[in-house]
Amino acid sequence: MDKAQIRHVAELAELSLSEDEEQRLTGEVGRILAYVAELDAIDTTDVPPTAHVAGTEPLRSGQGWRADENVPCLSHEDALAQAPQAEHEGFGVPGFVE
Repeated sequence: MDKAQIRHVAELAELSLSEDEEQRLTGEVGRILAYVAELDAIDTTDVPPTAHVAGTEPLRSGQGWRADENVPCLSHEDALAQAPQAEHEGFGVPGFVE
């Protein structure tokens, strides 16, 4: 990734970067992308897919994970009572779109 691409992404994110920051990020992002390319080159043909870092055995055996259960939560009124600002029966937040 070159400086022009870093600058473009920064503009999309509405970030202002100094020349030093652009230079540093160009190197850092380049190293990250090189590492991702290394990972992409690893042959995972015979590696079984997993849906979770703990594997899928707890799902099959029924052990290790608790059953889902409904638990009470805050009411709408209680949640709004704790909000710094409530508007129109919802949470009030500062505007961010012009």
